[in-house]
Amino acid sequence: MRIPFRLNQNSPVTKVLAGVAIALVSTLVAFAMGRAPGASVAMSKLDWLFYDSFYTFRSQTDRSKGDVVIVAIDEYSLGIVDNQLHAGWPWPRGYWGRMSEYLNDAGARAIVFDVLFSERAPRLDDDEFADPLSGISTPVVFATLTSPDGKPGTFRIPIESPTFGAANVGDDVMFREYKPTVYGMDSLARAAVRAAGLPLPVDMAAPFLLHYYGPFKRADGRNTYPYVSAAALLAAAAPETKIAPVTTSPVTTAPASTASDDDSGKITPAMFKDKIVIFGGTTQGTFDLKQSPLTKEYPGVEVQATAIDNLIHGDFVRCVPASTALLAAWAASLGAAACGIFPRRVTWKLAGALLCAAILLMLAGRSFTGRQIVWLPMATPLIALILSTLGALAYSYMTEDRARKLVLKALSQYLSPEVAREIAKTGRGLRLGGERREMTVLFTDIAGFTDVSEALTSEQLTTMINFYLENMTEILFDERATVDKFIGDAIMSFWNAPLSQADHAERACRAALRMAARELEIKPQLAELGAAGIHTRLGINTGFMTVGNMGSSQKFNYTVMGDPVNLGSRLEGANKLYGSTIMIAQTTADLVRGKFLMRQLDLLRVKGKLKPMAVFELLAVGEGSADLQDRARAYETAYQQYRQKKWDDAEGTLLHLLTQHPADKPAEALLKRVEKMRHEDLPSDWDGVYVAKDK
Repeated sequence: MRIPFRLNQNSPVTKVLAGVAIALVSTLVAFAMGRAPGASVAMSKLDWLFYDSFYTFRSQTDRSKGDVVIVAIDEYSLGIVDNQLHAGWPWPRGYWGRMSEYLNDAGARAIVFDVLFSERAPRLDDDEFADPLSGISTPVVFATLTSPDGKPGTFRIPIESPTFGAANVGDDVMFREYKPTVYGMDSLARAAVRAAGLPLPVDMAAPFLLHYYGPFKRADGRNTYPYVSAAALLAAAAPETKIAPVTTSPVTTAPASTASDDDSGKITPAMFKDKIVIFGGTTQGTFDLKQSPLTKEYPGVEVQATAIDNLIHGDFVRCVPASTALLAAWAASLGAAACGIFPRRVTWKLAGALLCAAILLMLAGRSFTGRQIVWLPMATPLIALILSTLGALAYSYMTEDRARKLVLKALSQYLSPEVAREIAKTGRGLRLGGERREMTVLFTDIAGFTDVSEALTSEQLTTMINFYLENMTEILFDERATVDKFIGDAIMSFWNAPLSQADHAERACRAALRMAARELEIKPQLAELGAAGIHTRLGINTGFMTVGNMGSSQKFNYTVMGDPVNLGSRLEGANKLYGSTIMIAQTTADLVRGKFLMRQLDLLRVKGKLKPMAVFELLAVGEGSADLQDRARAYETAYQQYRQKKWDDAEGTLLHLLTQHPADKPAEALLKRVEKMRHEDLPSDWDGVYVAKDK
């Protein structure tokens, strides 16, 4: 079947269709990740990270006049009972009976013990708790650790048919979710609400997210819930204990902040009228340590109080339906896809994706911080948005950027990868003109290449030279050089352009040493290709050069120009005067001194130059071997003797050096010069400069 027309990849219709498809696929992938083993765990952690963060933006709600009062077994209470009544923890159980009677008389709606009475105690002690409970009308609920078979844990109080509530409602230290039932038993909060005779939300059989009204301790030092010290309640409930007058502990909210009309701070029955009163520990020893999204230290008893409050008012956190979450993910990913496809600049594409993410977070945050918390899990929408952004960028790359990439690929055949990347990054590389900067240039050439080339066929010559240049260029690119050009067997390269390289001289020296070493490694292959015994000479110079695109508007080349460039070429050729392999100028030597082993070969005036300069032979990275160090010291000693016209001393030093190292070509060349110069009539102001007659 023939398609009657073909959509233009850059047309708006095509881009819209691509954006819709990318968003849809990204949403489905993110949705699947949320249900895949392994990935779902990571996404759940991401959801909780945002969940906890959103809580910090909610305003706090004072529950001091609410339906729950907490009786805290705090450090203050333990100290009072221990010091005044000489009763350690656990307290005599008669204390709980007296406080229960007091709360019953005060008109409490329900009494809840978030305390486990699983330890054995004297029978009389248990009776002193059980007997008062049998005579009160206020319902009492006891915490227990429910077993998987739905049975309560050990309970030592001799009460007929006690009401239990499961306290083991969660396994995590961070308490976000609450289970209304545990192994078929009502949770402590659910049992408390039932006992108080209050209606339960019909949909509260499944676990729900707790709506926290505030931290355990607010910034003003007061508590979100009304806290009463257990010692204060005991003093009011059992005057015969003769506890010194107690109002409240220093770590709990003053009773005046509760439902009491008495501002004196004393415990009064009005504080507990029609309240669900829950006992729980807040000390280091009895503290059921939890964490909430609002604080890292949150008493377990306040978790139960929060759950009771949520159940009474149906005020729990509501999660958006899965369909709504999926729609939000698709909308976010669609916006990100549009931002990734339509703008031309990458910065605008990324900025658009970030804007979509910000809008998503803002909407989710506003729904979370309203009076009723509505929670949109963020992992799936954000993952969908990220995948959509990446997909849109990939689409943009494969369509809009394809032509530009093809051009750069072609350029990279002639320019170094660094130059090509710079052009791609700035878009300003393809124009005529240059700039002046300090750079290091390296020239290489194969000695006797003409003789080698004449002995080979054109096919053999091509194979050999390509093999050689491939090995040398690999090193240059590895040292981040810009390869300017190949001139037959010769290579011209430079550093510190187009990208700045503070260590350009070091890179050039290191590249030269590596190239010399690589040539030794590939000599067997070169010999097989018909180029046995070839030797590469290298010259390095550093100076201020002009670099840029030189040529005409139709054809130009990224290259360097200037007198230091010419000098670098002269140094490569000057190696044959000394039999050296790598010659570097003094400007380069000054920059790398202490990082490479080198020796001064001569004070040389190359052809075309009036001013002489010191030239050095580069020997090794770092200090080099002891053998190379000896050769360098001996040669430089002989060279100084030569400049001082101490011909015999210089000759003796060089002969000794050659006895130890007969292959030292520069020493051999200097010895021949000494033998010649000693017979010449030199002027009194002779400075030791050697003038090169050839290039």
